[in-house]
Amino acid sequence: MQTFPPTTKTAFGYQNATYLVRRGSVWQYRRRLPASLAARLAKTEVRVSTGARARTDALRAAARISAALEAEWRRLLATPGAASDGTAQAFTEVLAQAQVLGVSYLPAAELAASRLEDILARIERLTSEASPIGDGKQVHTTPAAVSVVLGGASKPQLKLSNLVEAYQKLAEDQAIGKSEKQLKQWKARHIRSVETLISRIGDKSLAEITRDDALDFRDWWIGRIKNEGYNKNSANKNFGCLSAMMRTVDDAFRLNLTLPFKGIRIAGDKHTPRQAYEPDFVRQHFLASEKFGKLNPEACAIIRMVALTGMRPSEIVALRAQRIRLTDPVPHVQIRPDARQLKTDASERDMPLVGLALEIMRQYPDGFPRYRTSADAFSAIANKCLDTAGMRPTREHTVYSLRHTFKDRMIAIGVPERMQDELMGHTHKGMPYGNGATLLHRAEWMAKIWS
Repeated sequence: MQTFPPTTKTAFGYQNATYLVRRGSVWQYRRRLPASLAARLAKTEVRVSTGARARTDALRAAARISAALEAEWRRLLATPGAASDGTAQAFTEVLAQAQVLGVSYLPAAELAASRLEDILARIERLTSEASPIGDGKQVHTTPAAVSVVLGGASKPQLKLSNLVEAYQKLAEDQAIGKSEKQLKQWKARHIRSVETLISRIGDKSLAEITRDDALDFRDWWIGRIKNEGYNKNSANKNFGCLSAMMRTVDDAFRLNLTLPFKGIRIAGDKHTPRQAYEPDFVRQHFLASEKFGKLNPEACAIIRMVALTGMRPSEIVALRAQRIRLTDPVPHVQIRPDARQLKTDASERDMPLVGLALEIMRQYPDGFPRYRTSADAFSAIANKCLDTAGMRPTREHTVYSLRHTFKDRMIAIGVPERMQDELMGHTHKGMPYGNGATLLHRAEWMAKIWS
């Protein structure tokens, strides 16, 4: 598929050559719609055959198609009505139209405080470079265009009950790559944070929320921590979620909010690490036996793999057959973001299989389908069965504690720090020179951990 580099830049992006794609012997014009129009027109791309085989003919056709498309897009963006209804979607279109018209949107009150020459320049903008749209009118002198250029459009009047929807549309990039369950949890976290605040201060508009509201909310959380057993981390996650949502929405819609939750937190929410198992306990109870109470064989195998490799339970249950490389020169599993997001970028890695870990995966060459989409269900039933079987010395000991024991074993045998990070899927704090350890080198260290 051959394309040309961009040529002329317009309000909608680069014009003509960048949109030409060769399909067989004929050039096709292919171009994405502006985001503000894609939803309205229920499509994201325009595809038109130029009918031309020669490059020069295709360029001339592309120029005609671009001119017609952009005229139509300007007409749609200039259509009065939606731009002044005070909704988030309408204001998004206002900002897009301001870009088309070559200005930054300013509310009338802010514009009035601008320099006189800036105001006059905007007025001149309305009457210059106007392009016909087919009915004798000029795009830049339509009521909607005048409203946009001179600051007459209404900013969205968002209330707390609108915050999650507005934020999640603006933060769609954060949802990319999440599994269905991860996406559900991501959305639920924002909903829960807002609903908790509404329960205390009511469904206020974002502009009405004050610093006193935020401080009172913080005091309420302190009371819950003291009297109801909640932890500080839960409170700070609530504050952080609210702060991030309000900041994102404020930036997107130019609301000039006071951002009342900025810097709000409760001190002392230090992370309490899980308790690691003693190595001898792991050898005796997890590695020497393949059955843990009434737990099913798949779950037992996953637990043993956590102990043997230090992989996260969620990484093990998500393994697909194509990621289990048992016949490669160095047998290994590949941890990849298959239909889900990994915890961090460093989590993507290849884990060598040696000894007992290799034997287990040979028994499960297709992975663990029973828990593939439900890591939480695995953790719940596994910890319950370990508890019943007397394999949790304290309540702080969980399946995940085996990962901490694996880390302790690496330290005990002198695994280099960078190698530890690579095996654990942690971001290395030092300068990342080179490509890191080879799979064979990792396998050599893995063979020593439980030897």
